[in-house]
Amino acid sequence: MGRKKPALGIALWGTYPIPKLVEQVRIAEAIGLESVWVIDSQLICREIFVTLVACLAQTSRIVMATGVTQPRTRHVSAAASALATLEEMHPGRLMAGVGTGFSSLRTLGMAAAKATELEAFVKSLRALLRKQEVPFENNVHGTIAWMERASAMPVVVAASGPRMTRVAASIGDGVILFQGVAPDLLDRGIGWMTDGAGKAGRDPKELSVTCWTPLGTGNTSAAARDDVRARVASSIMQTNPDWFEGEEREALLRLKSSYDDFKHAAAMPDHAALISNRMIERYAIAGDAVEITEQLQRLMSYHRLDRIVLSSQGGSTSLDDTLRLLEKSVLPKLE
Repeated sequence: MGRKKPALGIALWGTYPIPKLVEQVRIAEAIGLESVWVIDSQLICREIFVTLVACLAQTSRIVMATGVTQPRTRHVSAAASALATLEEMHPGRLMAGVGTGFSSLRTLGMAAAKATELEAFVKSLRALLRKQEVPFENNVHGTIAWMERASAMPVVVAASGPRMTRVAASIGDGVILFQGVAPDLLDRGIGWMTDGAGKAGRDPKELSVTCWTPLGTGNTSAAARDDVRARVASSIMQTNPDWFEGEEREALLRLKSSYDDFKHAAAMPDHAALISNRMIERYAIAGDAVEITEQLQRLMSYHRLDRIVLSSQGGSTSLDDTLRLLEKSVLPKLE
């Protein structure tokens, strides 16, 4: 029996009114996508748990996930109770994606959560969802008293660098690699994950691996690259400039100093112009229908991926159009 192909999910940016977001999720379900990952960034997107409630209520199969939430604006007890409530209403249709935070914190003038904070959050979140007691502040211990049964909801952890990837592999049910699509970048990320799992006494084969990648669409290759530049800019903001050379390194340094946090969800922010075509090739999927199909086929053939999440900004095209493109011209060729 051959290896099972990775499932496909899509990111949902809450920049539209809730009825439009629900419509987009219904389309994603109808065309056969496995999951929808709702962005948690309270000043640029609609509130994540309200969005999850609305989307779950109007669909029947598709998995909904936080994509991703973080410890500094969500106390673990509140996040766990919200997720457990949704799981009670829609069993088996939730995943908890967690990370250190980016725009949700930067727009408040706050730094990303530290590795130790994320580790404590994930461990407590998993324990609370499994109806276990956890320590809180001031030597108080507690559990979710109203839960009738434990939840097996997966808690998957996003990571973009070596330390966080190792931490993610040591604490989560899976790892979200926010690290590019080029084989050498994936190999590096899987290496960090394997190392982190091993040091924690865990079998890396038991961890799910999700590749989160920007997606750009357009009638031409050039239009598609322009469509995805903003998403690539956000995806490399937490990378190490020393991983780049020459003009790309200088561009990344300029990006880090000029990135507009309040335009994190914008389609064509000024900082997107710093992203080169080579960066797009290594960190995104972009092109017309034929090119997207070919690139997705290559990515899906990578030996260690369980899921690919496509993050479509909807610059020259809306998410509706992107979903229809996937339905008519891409997904049938991936079967």
